[in-house]
Amino acid sequence: MAAKKGFKERLKYFKPMLVNLFEPFKIIFRDPLGRIGAILLSIIILIAIFAPMLASHDPNQMNERIEGSVIPFDEDGEWKNYQVIGQRPLNEVALGDNYQLAAADEGYIYLKELGDDWQEFKLELNINFLAAAVYEELRFVAGEAGIILRQAADSWQIMPTNTEENINDLIILNSSQAYAVGDNGLFLSWDGDSWTEIDSSTTRNLREISFINSEDGIIVGDRGTIIHYRDGELSEPSFRSFMDSTFRDLLAVSYFNENQAIAVGERATVMIYDGQDWYTADSGASRSLNGVIHTSENEAYAVGLRGSIIKYDGESWQSLDRITRRDYRGISFADDQGYIYGVEPYINELAPPSRDHFFGTTHLGRDIWSQVMYGTRTALMVGIIAALVVNFIGATVGLIAGYYRGGVDNFLMRIVDIMYGLPLEPFAIILVLIFEPSLWIIIMAIGLLTWRTNARIIRSQVLSLVERPFIKAARVAGASDARIMLIHITPNILPLAFLQLAVAMGYAITAEATLSFLGLGPPQIYSWGTILHSARLSGAWRTAWWWVIPPGLFISVTVISVFLISRSLEVLTNPRLRGGRDNAPEAEEFENILPDEQ
Repeated sequence: MAAKKGFKERLKYFKPMLVNLFEPFKIIFRDPLGRIGAILLSIIILIAIFAPMLASHDPNQMNERIEGSVIPFDEDGEWKNYQVIGQRPLNEVALGDNYQLAAADEGYIYLKELGDDWQEFKLELNINFLAAAVYEELRFVAGEAGIILRQAADSWQIMPTNTEENINDLIILNSSQAYAVGDNGLFLSWDGDSWTEIDSSTTRNLREISFINSEDGIIVGDRGTIIHYRDGELSEPSFRSFMDSTFRDLLAVSYFNENQAIAVGERATVMIYDGQDWYTADSGASRSLNGVIHTSENEAYAVGLRGSIIKYDGESWQSLDRITRRDYRGISFADDQGYIYGVEPYINELAPPSRDHFFGTTHLGRDIWSQVMYGTRTALMVGIIAALVVNFIGATVGLIAGYYRGGVDNFLMRIVDIMYGLPLEPFAIILVLIFEPSLWIIIMAIGLLTWRTNARIIRSQVLSLVERPFIKAARVAGASDARIMLIHITPNILPLAFLQLAVAMGYAITAEATLSFLGLGPPQIYSWGTILHSARLSGAWRTAWWWVIPPGLFISVTVISVFLISRSLEVLTNPRLRGGRDNAPEAEEFENILPDEQ
């Protein structure tokens, strides 16, 4: 019982401290603006706590976008608007008189009749359709595992092929003649009834086939494979000379007439046929070309990776302005109309806000919403820890200087004057050079420099308190200096320290954003400042407003909420406000409550 009574007696010494510690919270919620600030800050804190749940993506992930798109053009090379017709890449677009057919990944096809829009259809087979062909009322699609489908009425029927090799291209010449090529030298012929395999004399993958009439065609494939198919016979080509490019993979071919054909492939390889020999031409490009087509005898176009479009005028190639930097899979042309189609999955860079990315994406396709959510944690961690460090150092120095006065006060205040002469940014740069960029360096820089103001404010309050009668009474009662500072003075400076904590937190958040914006923060940790720093380095901050405004708003809202809270606490330091507001607490609420024994 005696021990329990002794504990209660000791607890009474801390009662004034506890009372004054919770008093600022009462003041905040009595003030309308203080309540708004508290609500805003509470929301920010909740965002920081649940950031992993609120983030819609991994903030480090480079998000890809997959879409099926076409770019129409006419015989004059007039490029139309970029059109997205589906969410799967298009592998081939076949053009008919009144009908257009596109083969896509994951069992999807797209159909377009004259004057109508593209329509999407999902077939039962979940395979990638790699080829499409149209001739009058015949419509074929082909793809993986040797699958060839033919449209009959409103359904698609599988045509037996007796192969499981992927079919990369097919062409319909008339109502009873068609050809298909595929992996491992696959070469199929259709006679209007069934498909039969022709020995191509190669095991290399065959990529594309092109005919000028029913008896004359050219097939191209990997490792520079070129096969001439004439009158039912296969023959090897003749070359003017052999170069490294002669043996690169050829991905597409356009056979215009007996004296002109063009094949293109990896590393911007271009092979031209003049009726007798094949020879290598300089395309002027550097990326792989996936498609080529003639629009006239002296004009051809080739397309490829990163939006490459090059034009052939019968003598040389020249690069055209890029419509987009996405990868094209091919090009088709018939009856004065054509399409560039694709596209390969691409990094969804600098995408504006959408359902998938609420705050858009960066130049690397990273989700800004997720970065801002995780940045909330960084801002609050730095703000709270730095504010506690600032308050602890400032309150300790101010308490000691104000209580002992004299030489101790002069010495500590001269240190404060020196700290006022040290600017934050250069000091933080020196710390980063000595150590390495990290949040703890930023916290150290803020904590070691910004306690000076807190020290002066606390000192002035302590200078007033030490002259109060209850402090003199404590000395007379024999209380030690440490006891007086801890038990009698500290409870009375806690409300003021709480006010300075709010001010220091707002300043620390702003300082961290500033230092991170200057590149002094750790690049592997997201904060609002590093997000703005990345936007500035990319050069996209002038146009990608969604990259700059969200972190800026979060910084502003957080600092404003802290400012509103600190404003409501001004009654602790400004006695004039106590009678000037109906909701301000009375002066006696802040009088120290002495222990019973005193």
